[in-house]
Amino acid sequence: MAVLCVKEHDIHHRPGAYPSFNHLDLSPEELGKKKISWENFVCESKKENPSVLATITCYGTVEFVHAMKIVFQWVDGKIEFEREYHLLDGPMDMWIDSAIDEVTWLGKNIKLVLINEPMPIEYCPCCSKSYSRTLDENIALKTTSPDWKEKSICTIYINPERPSLAYTIFYKKKVIYQASIHKCGAYLRFMDDKMEERFNILKRPSIRTQVTKLLQEKIDVWDISKKLIGTGNPDEPNLINEFTLPIVWEKC
Repeated sequence: MAVLCVKEHDIHHRPGAYPSFNHLDLSPEELGKKKISWENFVCESKKENPSVLATITCYGTVEFVHAMKIVFQWVDGKIEFEREYHLLDGPMDMWIDSAIDEVTWLGKNIKLVLINEPMPIEYCPCCSKSYSRTLDENIALKTTSPDWKEKSICTIYINPERPSLAYTIFYKKKVIYQASIHKCGAYLRFMDDKMEERFNILKRPSIRTQVTKLLQEKIDVWDISKKLIGTGNPDEPNLINEFTLPIVWEKC
């Protein structure tokens, strides 16, 4: 037996009734994969430190939340299944109770993550189906790893000649994330391998204070207690005890 949602089941038995399968290929081989994946997910959910988690996203505005979706995912971002709730289904208190019941039914040690602000609903241009939001693979790894505090470290490199710095997050000596901050005209530019942000440079406080605050906010997301700070030659940096930006940030 394979676990399918109602729509997948209907498509499997009546494929000719739909103009599009909405990214679903329900061949016998694919059904077999779904069966194995579901069994593995349930098995993993019962462990003391499962490598799966649930993410809750609310939709609407701060003043008016009209819907909620809970997504059960693997650490690598793969979605196993999801559930949607709407005001037409019942009051919000019922959504929360149902979501928590679903999580604890699968496994009492599953981490439950709440997206910190209501989001707009976005749709796939191919099939017009709404997107599901999952937790970033590296943040999911941090969230589900019981030895994260002991095995993770952040290294920060400060360029002594230019207004730029870079930092790297390691877990068990493996690089899992890299990002940089540098001055670009009237902006501070933050970059990693997935996104780019620009922040206006204010007149007060000093630019070095603004950079320090921005860096701290970005690093705090990773909840890392061990940090190494270096400067000078990027290939063989000199380690320093405190995070101090050079005066070049104020002059350039």
